[in-house]
Amino acid sequence: MRRAEQSTIIATPLAPWQRTLGRFFAKASVELTIGVLVLISVGLTLFEFTLHASGATRDGDPMLAMLEVANDVITFLFVIELSLRFAASPSKRRFFAEYWIDIVAVLPLFRVFRSMRVFRLFRLIRLLRLFGVASRLAVHFPDVLRRGALEYVFVCGLLGLTVLFGTGAMMVFEGNAATGSEQPFDLQNSFWFSVYSLFAGEPIPGPPKTIGGKIVAVFVMFMGLTIFAMFTGTVSAFMVERLRMESGMVNWDALENHIIVCGWNSKAEIIVAEFHASKVSNGQAIAVITHFEGEPPTLPPELRKTVHFLDDDFTRIAALEQAGVHRAKTCIIMADTSAGRSEQDADARTILAALTVEKLNPAVYTCAELMNRSYASHLKMGRVNDFVVSGEYGAYMLAQAAMNRGLMGVFSELLTYQHGNEFYRTVLPSEWFGKSFNDLFVQLKQSHNAILIAVHAATGEMIVNPARHIFSEGDEIVVIAEREIRL
Repeated sequence: MRRAEQSTIIATPLAPWQRTLGRFFAKASVELTIGVLVLISVGLTLFEFTLHASGATRDGDPMLAMLEVANDVITFLFVIELSLRFAASPSKRRFFAEYWIDIVAVLPLFRVFRSMRVFRLFRLIRLLRLFGVASRLAVHFPDVLRRGALEYVFVCGLLGLTVLFGTGAMMVFEGNAATGSEQPFDLQNSFWFSVYSLFAGEPIPGPPKTIGGKIVAVFVMFMGLTIFAMFTGTVSAFMVERLRMESGMVNWDALENHIIVCGWNSKAEIIVAEFHASKVSNGQAIAVITHFEGEPPTLPPELRKTVHFLDDDFTRIAALEQAGVHRAKTCIIMADTSAGRSEQDADARTILAALTVEKLNPAVYTCAELMNRSYASHLKMGRVNDFVVSGEYGAYMLAQAAMNRGLMGVFSELLTYQHGNEFYRTVLPSEWFGKSFNDLFVQLKQSHNAILIAVHAATGEMIVNPARHIFSEGDEIVVIAEREIRL
């Protein structure tokens, strides 16, 4: 019952004003404005800590009073922002999970928390909002920045946040703890104490005197170790990725008369292996366009020089153009069911990619894989050269194997270029124009040990084992042979 109620709540549509608020807060300009206010608020907070450390009070120092009022105004703006986000959020639980740090950061606005000095440090937690801003703005960044820059921004941001938090905390806890000739923990000394402790791994110039200051010093040293490990891992990953990219760098502009494979799965591996084994391909380069969740697959050594991977979405025009679709000879589009896509979604992507390829280069031979034959009419209307319905031919073979025992051995040999006889399509020379199918059948068997099985007529019709056929200009033949034949 509870699950049913929860589903009902989640499925409830948002009111128009909620959708309007959601679109407003999703704007990049709004997020950037919030980030700027966060930085201003943190700067004002540090100035407050500096004046408090020097013994100033709100009643005796007009500057401190102005700083507190300005900071309270910004904090009040954050309260309004969070209230509007809460009202527009479709899931209140998700709202608290995402914005609990921001809620804690506005607590010093209220008098009950203002009485405790330590709660003023919560204002520094607002800097964590900048990571959320950068994360939400990442969708507007180019793909190169999304891959690596955010990691470096996070490490550098964590480094700055630790220094600022350590500076403010030491001013709060150690501001009045200096005695005799000891230097007071003002803004400058607190800042350098945090920097030295962060990088040296020990409190420099010496340990703090208060319990709060000692805890802050341990926290800063611990963050130094953590940030160093994160930075080392990030740089190592960057270097490994860079070396991998350089070792597999492809001059896409140099590809010509090549094969493009859109999508990657176990069937694509078989296709690539078949092209390599076939002498028809004549060592053509193969460009594979697909998104990889991890590293590209490890190919056999003989395929690494001819198969090149492009990590992109094959439905994008920019990706197809980068892979050289205008200069390609063949394009094979696989049914992409990765990332949990349904068969209908996979067919929709296949149709979109096939029509885009035909529009960009009508001369390329396009062959697409469908999951459902009912969508084949879209490919025919788009003048896609050929298509295969995944699963149908497997069922046909099973039925033939059941009715004609041992037939799978014939299929296994004919459908692969890696051993035995295969299908070959050959251009018919002019001296055979006007002659019959039967005459060429006998000639091919005697001279090439090849079996003539079909004619691809100039009209585009494929005629299998015709009873009578007279060859004419534009006809091509399909034979079964151990190797490609030339007439």
